[in-house]
Amino acid sequence: MGARVVTSASAADGEWCRSLGADVTLDYRDPELAGKVAAAAPDGVDVWWDSSGRHDFETTAPLLRLGARVILMAGMSAAPLLPVGALYTRDAKLLGFAISNAAVTDLAKAARVINSLLARGRLAARIGATFHLTEAARAHEALESGSVRGRVLVLP
Repeated sequence: MGARVVTSASAADGEWCRSLGADVTLDYRDPELAGKVAAAAPDGVDVWWDSSGRHDFETTAPLLRLGARVILMAGMSAAPLLPVGALYTRDAKLLGFAISNAAVTDLAKAARVINSLLARGRLAARIGATFHLTEAARAHEALESGSVRGRVLVLP
């Protein structure tokens, strides 16, 4: 689609991210992360998609390009400092995304696209663990413990 993708992940997941098409993968634990993002995107970041729930807008805002979008999809209890000046002078937009707000028709359309991409080998999924529906409690425990790298499947 022509996007240059700079992502942060654990060091152990860097190669996985590159195999999926990331141009630059940075360790999210690196204390120099912001500087490395700035070096990787010297003209600024167009879209900052944050699924970490640790919203540090004071660090993020200076990295944004004029008209950038910040997509937030985690952090229900987060209460970050919002550097208004740094955001509005960049015409930045903060957009929340909660899949639970999606309409059934939108979910069905997304499912068709995802299934098509999976069928054509254009989308990869990393399955970390598989459980039977009767083991749903164990599946939740695995998610909550952080012991699974990849998706957790619960099958009937």
